[in-house]
Amino acid sequence: MDFGLKTYLTLSDGTQVHSPQFFKQYQNKLREANKELSRKKKNSKNRIKALQHLQRVHLDIFYKRKNFHYELAHQLCKYNSFISIEDLNIESMKKLWGKKVSDLSFSSFVNILIEVALKYGTVVQKVDRYFPSSKLCTCGTLNKDLKLSDREWCCKNCGELHQRDLLASNNILSEGIRLYSTKHKTSILEAV
Repeated sequence: MDFGLKTYLTLSDGTQVHSPQFFKQYQNKLREANKELSRKKKNSKNRIKALQHLQRVHLDIFYKRKNFHYELAHQLCKYNSFISIEDLNIESMKKLWGKKVSDLSFSSFVNILIEVALKYGTVVQKVDRYFPSSKLCTCGTLNKDLKLSDREWCCKNCGELHQRDLLASNNILSEGIRLYSTKHKTSILEAV
């Protein structure tokens, strides 16, 4: 699976999962609830009610996002015995893209995915964050000139045209399988 900002997940079979972006959906309700709270007199009963209303809106967002993550994790683990994901640096992503990364909530999804995978017996393998998943062609050529805005690119060596997210998800899968097989390979001494 390749995580992204435009598409939440791109799977190695080409399936794309779009995020509902709950925070963005509730932005107007949050703005109105914050305005109501700021208009109320401090230490009044109406201020407490306005604060409780704001908290309920935030809880709605939290529970809807959590429900989305659990449904997606169950769907992925039910039909896959091996899932390979990239280990992202969420804090640096938040510095670059801010609210959108927080709204997507990748890290909580990964925690939920690992929890659900244990129930289904699905293996979840993390791939290093520095692995060049979207820059590595199937022929092995590394495209160092690739920018984040490039959604498609053509390999200079073999001439193959790649969709960035699909290529990344396939590379993450193959690297995850490689890492898992080397980690669980029986050594020659143990076999004897």
